[in-house]
Amino acid sequence: MKKIILIAAGAVVLLAGGIGGTVAFLTLGHHHNAATPAAPAPPKPIYFAQLNDVVVSVPADSNDPASSYIQITLQFSTFDQNAVTTFTNLQPIIKAQVINLLMSQTAKSLTDPSTHDALSKNCLDIANTVLNSAANYTPPNPFTAAYITNLVEQN
Repeated sequence: MKKIILIAAGAVVLLAGGIGGTVAFLTLGHHHNAATPAAPAPPKPIYFAQLNDVVVSVPADSNDPASSYIQITLQFSTFDQNAVTTFTNLQPIIKAQVINLLMSQTAKSLTDPSTHDALSKNCLDIANTVLNSAANYTPPNPFTAAYITNLVEQN
């Protein structure tokens, strides 16, 4: 009978130790000797350069005379605050090239939402190309996206 009591007491002690270890592991957590992962870097601020109210006269459709007016406002995003300053200084050159791009279009193509992505990309390329060539900007292509924030057609 003593053997059974000793075996039962030993089983209770082992069971209690297992339960206690599990609770301690779950509540206190486990620590390995591995280094803790580094905290993620804080996000970089985004800066915007704006090209306000560019107005061009364009034909309503191909082979028509220029009878419609398009007013467009663009924003360019970057993580480099200096790119915004350089953009502001070179804005007349960028604006002239955007006007040339718009004048080669029609009102129908400019107001078609399916062409806005291509138009934004072309304007982004213009802004980056001007900064890269006129200002020899480093690192190259500081602007990451262009957004059409306003597009109005007037007949």
